[in-house]
Amino acid sequence: MAEGVPKYVAVRDNLRQRAQAMQPGEKLPAEPELCERYGVSRITLRHAVGDLIQEGLLAREQGRGTFRTAVGFGAGASGPAMTVGSGVAAGAAGRRTIGSYIRGFFRQQADLGNAVSTKVLDDSIVRNAKAAAHLGVDEGEDLIRLERLRYVGGAAKQHVVSFLVASRFPKVLAWDFSDDSLYEFLEREYAVKLVENDATVRVRALDGRMAWYFGVSDGTAVLEMDSTVRDEFGATIAFSTTLHSPDDGEVSFVVRTQPSIV
Repeated sequence: MAEGVPKYVAVRDNLRQRAQAMQPGEKLPAEPELCERYGVSRITLRHAVGDLIQEGLLAREQGRGTFRTAVGFGAGASGPAMTVGSGVAAGAAGRRTIGSYIRGFFRQQADLGNAVSTKVLDDSIVRNAKAAAHLGVDEGEDLIRLERLRYVGGAAKQHVVSFLVASRFPKVLAWDFSDDSLYEFLEREYAVKLVENDATVRVRALDGRMAWYFGVSDGTAVLEMDSTVRDEFGATIAFSTTLHSPDDGEVSFVVRTQPSIV
């Protein structure tokens, strides 16, 4: 959240983007869920929603909830924000660089003039204790498991398994990610802006199915990265584990001190 911006304004602007992505008649989540998601009181939330009702973008029906209207975007509505994605970007020399913005694989490669193709291996409902812990939900919560192979120039570059809370992002189950980015989809359909990536990188020896995907022998060492991404309100959005191809085995980064506050 931008420093100095009133909390209700930040919530209102995010809700506006979310509502613009909704279908007419589609219902917003209940107040308690939205309050928890944004970390605000009901008074703050109602202030934000009230502005959007005044704009004509939302309508409240007593006893039923708040819905997207069938009219335009409303006065003062802004267009979609720029998407942010995973925290590892490809440098000019082909190295992987951790930058100051969270960027997705699609956008990284597009910036380099490369086309990405994706093979979706799984998009289903599961229960996974490890992923649930990272997402901050009960281990019995239904999660969406999205497994993908990402290709550049016909070569497999990433194997990614992502988990999201099913009740919050149900549209993920129905979407074809063969030619789309998960992070851009979340921004477009749910007005999610990712600003933080808590990443852990380790070395892993491939075997079996994973070695076959990358066309290497069993025992080949690759980089494996766990990523827990959060939005501007501090809510955990997704947990992913990514295997990078053997020829992408270097991570470089720059550490800078924060400027002193006088």
